[in-house]
Amino acid sequence: MIKLNRRLALFGGLSAAGCTTAPSHPEGVSEFSLALQARLPRQPPFLAVFERGDRTLGFVATEHSINGEHPTFALVRTAFQAVQPGAVIVEGVKTALGEWPRPITEGARRLKASADPYASGEALYTAQLAMDHNIPLWGGEPSDQDIYAALLATGRDPQDAFYAFLFGPLAQSMMEGHITGPADPRFDPCFERWARWIARDLAPTPDVSALAFRAWYRDRTGLDLNADPNWLANNDPDHAGPVQKELKQHSRIRDQHLFDLIRSRMDTHGRVLVVYGGSHIATMWSPLVRQLGRPRLIGGA
Repeated sequence: MIKLNRRLALFGGLSAAGCTTAPSHPEGVSEFSLALQARLPRQPPFLAVFERGDRTLGFVATEHSINGEHPTFALVRTAFQAVQPGAVIVEGVKTALGEWPRPITEGARRLKASADPYASGEALYTAQLAMDHNIPLWGGEPSDQDIYAALLATGRDPQDAFYAFLFGPLAQSMMEGHITGPADPRFDPCFERWARWIARDLAPTPDVSALAFRAWYRDRTGLDLNADPNWLANNDPDHAGPVQKELKQHSRIRDQHLFDLIRSRMDTHGRVLVVYGGSHIATMWSPLVRQLGRPRLIGGA
């Protein structure tokens, strides 16, 4: 899982200049919560196959894994057989990179030739199967600038909007053992590396210094970052802290982009396969059911 998340974080920065999100439709996605996901008819990993007329959508709601025995991978294989897709959409890659983005192409070819084709998770495993079947593939992510601009357009403070990008990468660095927490001497350099990477295409340019982040955290939470044992709880979708409000908006913008992209690819390709983390189907379950009817479900609990 660590390798997968790290790769998604790296791909997440590979946006193309001048990109825009897919055209937005009136029907929107919901804000994610654990309660929303609990209301799904099954819990991930599972495959939902929606069909209406000449349109078919297969959505593999995954649990992220790099273990080839994990049921997520069997569901991806089943989805290719059940859906016979004309287009594939995967998580963690910017849509603006176009059809068969280079990072996915190179990664899929490398893994296909390796001893462990599952080593970077289900997105690149899906890409290998799409490559085998000569099916066009796109990433399902908006650019960081799209998210940033959308947040600023609602009147949010630029630093609030920017710092919400950082909790996921910092959590990843914790899991990988690069830092142990905010008091670790390695924390500030780690933070600033991630901040520079994410900020490089953002306008207006945010302050990427760890000093500014620490001051912002104290201002928003009333707590010293080093002394707050729950600082990473801001990455929890149901945490009530002030940072989570921004993170939920980030997620909603991502999911609206994905929902609109699904509609666009169904218009052009008819049969679409989406391979994304299970939380994402929860936010768009209701509009998908309204538009395509109740799906056939495979797997899950």
